[in-house]
This record gives sequence, structure tokens and C-alpha cells, in this order.
Amino acid sequence: MGAAMRLVDERVTTVWNDGRDIDLGSPDPEIVCFAEIGNTLSKIARFNGRNRGVALSVAQHCVMGAQALINEGATRMEASLFLLHDAHEWVLGDLIRPSAELFAAACSELYGETRLLDAIAACKSAWDEAIYFAAGLPGPEAWTKRQAKLVKDMDARMQRAEAISLFGAAAARKFPNSATPKLTGAIKPWAAGKAEEQFMAMANRLIGEERILDRASLAALRRAL
Repeated sequence: MGAAMRLVDERVTTVWNDGRDIDLGSPDPEIVCFAEIGNTLSKIARFNGRNRGVALSVAQHCVMGAQALINEGATRMEASLFLLHDAHEWVLGDLIRPSAELFAAACSELYGETRLLDAIAACKSAWDEAIYFAAGLPGPEAWTKRQAKLVKDMDARMQRAEAISLFGAAAARKFPNSATPKLTGAIKPWAAGKAEEQFMAMANRLIGEERILDRASLAALRRAL
């Protein structure tokens, strides 16, 4: 993926952190900035922030899951794939699965449309491809079966472990049994500043500080044009 592609014909814009807007319908590797991803994911809450106290951020989820993979013997590249598996939420936000399923059911029953979940997946996938390309990594479409399984399984294992930590043992009934991730430290929500800092430290470690800085510069130049 060397250039932006279009998901839809019309521009779908949102305001960006510098006051400009970006087109959500045009996933562009040249606007990907990992510092911005870390900042945004540090403020997006897992489980819609329903737990008491500080929210558990998507950034923390990604960092702890990537470290768990390393602890379990995964490669640096495999950990990198997990670190960025939710990075599309930097632009698209986090639509939790139950809400998506509700919207899909409503579309089907009220309007006869049955492909909403597929459309959501397609939009996420297109942004994933742009983000992984910017990181110098294969996008999900090019992952091996092992890589795809590692990311999917760790995501599910982390979700179950997080739910138990935040809501108690009874929450485990909502999720299939799975091995507890080999974590470094307990799952205790980090403040947004720490989550951002830890995400960037892991990104520098796994993706490389030089690439992280280069992509930040390229993104700034691209948006200034």
C-alpha cells in the first residue's frame, strides 16, 4: 500500500488535533503519526469506561498484550502486530462489539440491510493497512495464520483478564475460557499520561525510534500541503 485509497466517493471529514480536518474515507499512510496514535489511544476507554475509577485505556491494552506476547516467547514482529491491532481507533474511534451488533440487527430488522458489520470491518481493515504500512509491517491481509491467531487469541485473552480485573470473577462467564496472559504486572488502569508514555516506549522498542520520528515528520509535512 503505497498511496491513499478511497473507501467511499464523498469526503467524510473530522476535525484533527491541529484544527484541520482529515478524510476518514481516505486511509493514507502518509498521515499516520504514531505519537498521535499513542496520545489518542491513551484516552479511549476499554469497556466504554464502565469500571469504577480510572478507565483502562486501549493504549494500555495494546502495550500489556504486546509485552505478554514477548513474555510468552513471541517475536518482536509478532508483538508489533499486536501493539497496533487497535490503532485504527485513532481515527475511527472505538465502536464496541455489542453496539455494532445492535446497530447491525436494527439495520436488518428496520431496513433490510444485513452488511453493516462487514462495512465496519472493511473500514477498519483499510486503516489497518495504512497504519501497518507506515510502521514497515505487513497488514492483516498479509499475516500468516500463526500471526493472525496470535493477535486474535491475545486480544481475547486480554479482554477476559481485563474484565475479571475490572469487574470481578463473575465477569469471566461472559468470555470463553482461555489462558491468562503472562503479564508484566497486574492489570491496574494507568493514567492517560502513563498510558501514552508506555505506548510510545513500546513503539520505539518494537518499530524503531527512527521510523517513529520519520513518520511524524512526514505526517506533519503531508498535512501542511
